[in-house]
Amino acid sequence: MPRAYEIHAAFVAAIQHNPKGYRWLRTADFIRELAKVHWHFSQNDANEWIERYQPDFADRTTDHSENRLWILRNMGRVH
Repeated sequence: MPRAYEIHAAFVAAIQHNPKGYRWLRTADFIRELAKVHWHFSQNDANEWIERYQPDFADRTTDHSENRLWILRNMGRVH
């Protein structure tokens, strides 16, 4: 049975570090990590969760894809 705290753990596991020092993730990476802990989100559900619970991440997607590029803002943190 999936547990709510596993969503946050999957989010943290999906975050990648760029050699320039910033943290980022794609919606598809988050969904892949969620599937490992038996949560099944659509891209829209995952994006809504990030928007609601991770206010320090900004959407930097250049196209209008649902597989968004999320980047941690300066001085931001993972909530």
